[in-house]
Amino acid sequence: MARGMNKVMIIGFVERKPEIRRTASGQPVAAFSVSTSRHWTNNLGEDRNATEWFNVVTWGNLAEMAGDQLQKDQRLYVEGHLQTRSWDDTRGQHLVRTEVVACQLIPMETREAIAARNAETASDSSCPCLNRVMVIGNVGGNPEMRYTPDGQAVTCFSLAATRSWTSGQGGRSESTEWFNVVSWGGLAEICNQYLTKGRRIYVEGE
Repeated sequence: MARGMNKVMIIGFVERKPEIRRTASGQPVAAFSVSTSRHWTNNLGEDRNATEWFNVVTWGNLAEMAGDQLQKDQRLYVEGHLQTRSWDDTRGQHLVRTEVVACQLIPMETREAIAARNAETASDSSCPCLNRVMVIGNVGGNPEMRYTPDGQAVTCFSLAATRSWTSGQGGRSESTEWFNVVSWGGLAEICNQYLTKGRRIYVEGE
């Protein structure tokens, strides 16, 4: 199978201090959440805001660094890939979780430090966040297009991206992640016209 791309880059704020646990082999694993804020203007000229939450997981030395250095309300750059896993809990309920598996973390200033800086400069500016996903994969099915009540085109389709890596024992491993993709307006009409099941494409969005 052709190699795909599954890359995520976010800049946001740590919303809870990392929780550290260890696997049966003693490897540390850190889990925490990061929020990113997005601002845009819609077709009517109205300002809109949205906050996205990401579950972040990291392993090994990077997990130990996260546990030692990261605090709630700290601004953070995260780079990694998206992973979706599922399991059944003790009550038999099926659970699904999508998370960013981080390979790079860069701590930045805290919300308190940003507020203090703004107070000194009499500024009310907020620090920009980043929410960027880049995927190369194969379309899982023919796109489905619909129109909103105000006539805007919306197209939905699935995308499969295969990631390969070398394990700690030197063996090659692969995993395939599925993404639900939504496009709007003119891009939605292009996707509906040209994309078909199995076609390999590059997608960038948030």
